[in-house]
Amino acid sequence: MNVQLVIPVTRKTPARAIGISLTVLAGLGLMWLLFGWIGTVVLVAELALLGRLLLRAANGK
Repeated sequence: MNVQLVIPVTRKTPARAIGISLTVLAGLGLMWLLFGWIGTVVLVAELALLGRLLLRAANGK
């Protein structure tokens, strides 16, 4: 049995991009307050990797 998970990735509206960027900045600020620079660097690396993987999956690569 094959199961496919479809996640729509659209970058068409500026409001959505602003909302996502504010969420990311809030997460980075919280990580910095809780764990300092090490936690922030780790979170940035994870977000970059997961974002790249999501875009590659959305493009079918």
